[in-house]
Amino acid sequence: MQFDSFAHASRWLDLATFGPKKGEANILINKRAKTWFDEQVALPTTSHVEQCQKQFVAQGYGKRPSKSTRVRAWLDVAFYSKDQLRQRVAYALSQIFVASDQDPNLANHAPAIANYNDLLCQHAFGNFRDLLKDVSVSPVMGQYLSMVGNKKGDPASGRRPDENYAREIMQLFSIGLYERDLDGTYYLDGNGKPIPCYTEKDIQELARVFTGWNHADADLMVPMVNNAVDHDRGEKSVLGHRFPKDMPAEQEMDQVMDMLLHHPSTAPNICHGLIQRMTTSNPSPDYVRRVAEVFLDNGMGVTGDLKAVVWAILTDPDVYTATPTTMSKVREPWLSLVSIYRALDVKPGAGSTVVETDLVYLKTCNQYPLGSPSVFNFFLPDYAPKGVVKENNLVAPELQIVDWSHIIYVHNFIYGLIRLNLQKLSAPLAKELYINVEEFKSLIAAKNIEGFIQETSERFFNGAMPTPLKQELRKHYNGMDLNPGKWVQRLLFIALASPYFHVQENRA
Repeated sequence: MQFDSFAHASRWLDLATFGPKKGEANILINKRAKTWFDEQVALPTTSHVEQCQKQFVAQGYGKRPSKSTRVRAWLDVAFYSKDQLRQRVAYALSQIFVASDQDPNLANHAPAIANYNDLLCQHAFGNFRDLLKDVSVSPVMGQYLSMVGNKKGDPASGRRPDENYAREIMQLFSIGLYERDLDGTYYLDGNGKPIPCYTEKDIQELARVFTGWNHADADLMVPMVNNAVDHDRGEKSVLGHRFPKDMPAEQEMDQVMDMLLHHPSTAPNICHGLIQRMTTSNPSPDYVRRVAEVFLDNGMGVTGDLKAVVWAILTDPDVYTATPTTMSKVREPWLSLVSIYRALDVKPGAGSTVVETDLVYLKTCNQYPLGSPSVFNFFLPDYAPKGVVKENNLVAPELQIVDWSHIIYVHNFIYGLIRLNLQKLSAPLAKELYINVEEFKSLIAAKNIEGFIQETSERFFNGAMPTPLKQELRKHYNGMDLNPGKWVQRLLFIALASPYFHVQENRA
């Protein structure tokens, strides 16, 4: 696939990064997508742990990095790192393999949460089996889903192994609740009901497999290790797979990974989830099937090759030819603001080399990275708000965290962001983020409304701003000789507050 136009290149960057910066799409025109993709895969991984430490040192206060420090470090990586594709895929993975600092036991372990983020980055183009195993022995996940310290059952006391991780590794991290065909659709029983992938007995048996694992360090930075004394060494049976008596815990863990990797529902379930997080909320069955086939075999007989899966997701013909009904997704509130900052060349104030911002973003967006309120993420994959979405048998997961108060917060934030950058500050504040709107001001100063619309279209709408929005901007601009900055504030606000910006869709 070759980028044959600005719109094509810009849409690719809109999906594969945290948002295109000015000039990036132009560079891609006439370049092969595979070249860009391979260059991104080859880039060194930007470490969130290292950036978190830089932020901590720069701030010069506190005994240990805080949640605020980690989130600021995440923003710094999203704004400026070169390995955009890896970071974007890791963000998608973080909403499938959910761990969160909302857990009280993780709230004060910002470096450990950043390290978990790095784990997802490291595996973004690796094998699903390796990712699943490293997630399973992650001390953060062990703490979050209570696998850490899980002991074998004791008939005398009535103690039973904790079933939390056993349930979620199947329900959320691999096979899903119900059996799926390769195209992602559910198999139905004779009564038209979805067929469960596993039973309560499977959960109980898998919980026995996951006994004996415990922390290897107090900072939750090192993978968990198994204490053989606490591990259930009895024979087990999970999903029809036999685990012989006296098998070491590490071998049982490996057998579970193989079992889940090759389960027929894993490929469509995981691929459907990744597609939803990267390109569209309502992928066609054919789209899911094509990607799932790549998951099963990357062309060289390898199952679970995430690099091949990501390539298949981004290059599927549906992404560039399907109608907006099936090829669209609401931007996550958090990602909306990140993309605005990137499009407007964000810089920290007062010449600082690190990004500082307070957690007003969290209130504005109803979300932040690795801060989900539960293991089910910020929103459910099948959420369908009442009205046109539900009536058309579609879903719009992101709208589950968008209510009127959030809309007001976001609109006020965007308006205030532009206003802040139009103020004549002799000494910009280090704790603020500043965007560059000078080109927009120059166009308005020259009374070039068409140039302003074109620039806005290229920065935020992949060069394909819908005609109704263009007309709205023309209608609101009367050409009077007012302060150009005021016009920029009004007109950019109208564009960025519009649903056209907050919904990513194929407008080709």
